[in-house]
Amino acid sequence: MNTPLRPALAVAVALTATLALSTSNAPSSTAVDVVESPLATSWQPTPVPGATELPAGITVTNWTEKDPGKDNRSRSRLLQVVEIDPTAAPLDLSGTVGAGDGLAETVADQLAGAGAPSRHPVAGVNGSLFKSEKPHPDLAAAAPVTLQHMGVSVTDGVLHGSSCWGGGQGTSGAVIQYGVPYITKLRTDLGLTAADGAPARLDDINRDPGRARGCARDGEDKLVAESVTGQKGVYTDPDEIVLFTSDYRYPVPKPDLDPTVATDDDPGFEVVLDATGKVTAARASRGGGKGSTVQVKVPSGGRILQGVGTGATWLRDHALLGSTLKVSRKLTDTRFGREIPLDPSVDVVSSFHQLLRDGEIPAELPNTCGDTDTGVDGTPICTDSRVALGTNVRGHTVLVTLTGQPQASSATTHEDGAWLHDLAELLDSEELGLIDALNLDGGGSATLITATTAGTTTVRTPPTDRVNGVYVHRAVADAVYAGISGYGMYRK
Repeated sequence: MNTPLRPALAVAVALTATLALSTSNAPSSTAVDVVESPLATSWQPTPVPGATELPAGITVTNWTEKDPGKDNRSRSRLLQVVEIDPTAAPLDLSGTVGAGDGLAETVADQLAGAGAPSRHPVAGVNGSLFKSEKPHPDLAAAAPVTLQHMGVSVTDGVLHGSSCWGGGQGTSGAVIQYGVPYITKLRTDLGLTAADGAPARLDDINRDPGRARGCARDGEDKLVAESVTGQKGVYTDPDEIVLFTSDYRYPVPKPDLDPTVATDDDPGFEVVLDATGKVTAARASRGGGKGSTVQVKVPSGGRILQGVGTGATWLRDHALLGSTLKVSRKLTDTRFGREIPLDPSVDVVSSFHQLLRDGEIPAELPNTCGDTDTGVDGTPICTDSRVALGTNVRGHTVLVTLTGQPQASSATTHEDGAWLHDLAELLDSEELGLIDALNLDGGGSATLITATTAGTTTVRTPPTDRVNGVYVHRAVADAVYAGISGYGMYRK
């Protein structure tokens, strides 16, 4: 498949051709050297297992590293590119949190339960950044992995996590509306208004009040030293109100889940709302109370508010039994200065970094890596597997993974990836034709799944999390997938 040239290169080629015609009688000059892209220089196309069984509209292209030693590696990496063409089949893009928000699941499990059966996910990857959380101590034996979002997460218009602060500008994310993604910078603004008109700030959604992880949610969140918490990126705020949505499928937090964070031992105050915002219960404790065996869950169709510090005081004073609270949620595209309506047509996955913007690598993109190893000559290499979501010159959605190669046994693996800026340079290769690209969660979260025309699924990325001596795919917060829809157009 020949990829159309991106606009800047197309203009340059056209200009060169015009100059050649206008100077045809002039003496010939030395040809300009063509600089090969990183992809053409160091990678080669390789066969895709099961390519003939892929559904219409799904194209997978594999690129394998030619000389891993050139990059100080012992084995070749694998770049997998999935292109989704809605003109070849009725396909669109969606997001899912699987069985419910707050519960981490593998991408395979999330896609198996994604939407109505008619959705038939045909290709998908893991989505937003998140932090794993400890389960309730009295549920530790049987509880699944729980999580806290690190930024905006939306499925079907339901907001599951607020944006990172980002100095008031928010952070990068992909807005998927009517099945089509675009990448920008997003900020959430959340609030409460009591029946008596008293306003309050709503600090976040679906996480432990007073303890934000991964990023600050507002200017009042303060970073705690790792030597105190033993964890990276823990922020505290003693005065917060957090909302829990009806699809939060885990008991809401109790006090003192994290003994290293002082504000977390606040018993706080808890309010239950019905679908209309009416206060149906108000109690002077959170989640059943510290040390209690009671597990409090969000009622179907309802919501729960938890407050600590002045947030608890506000709820106690203004969220009176039988009164009505108004919850406001606003999602703003800060790059283009527009509000994004939170209706059922909207999904959002988020990240810290946009890899490509309008066909260029953003100047602010850092060259970071979360996990390094020793290369063949003893110098560091980045082993963060990578996942990206992008759009190309055809207007098609593209899913990308950069990993080690799958191994024959689940008992072995070889995680491998790239420094963030190196990934962006690779994706900037003209052969891929990408215009915009967003870095999604990587490392052990990196998962790519495709389905055959018969519905059989294939996991195309190697597992890199080791559990009981065997490598497994990590349970994640959400997933992005292409599925059957009414928005696509059949090719005529």
